[in-house]
Amino acid sequence: MKLIHIAPASLLFIAACGGGGNDKQAIVDACVADGSSDQATCECMADAAEKNLDGKLFSMLADAARDGSEATEEIMGDLTPEQQTQFMSFAMQAAMTCGMGE
Repeated sequence: MKLIHIAPASLLFIAACGGGGNDKQAIVDACVADGSSDQATCECMADAAEKNLDGKLFSMLADAARDGSEATEEIMGDLTPEQQTQFMSFAMQAAMTCGMGE
């Protein structure tokens, strides 16, 4: 059950602070700025997002990272069931691969 809580938490974690530059860099910057993870973990998460999310969902995640936590809540509410499933899959993969949630 712990992994069920990781998906929304991971989006909030990534979007905690705005980033700049390209989509992947925006995700890394927001993750690092949050202060909960080191650069390597944040890069791992951004790589996992890029690999496991389709282009539209990856861009939505990057936009949330740039815009902050309020955008995160809006994005989570706007996801289709298919996007929610895709995001959950990414979040679980990132948690296992990158050590998030430990």
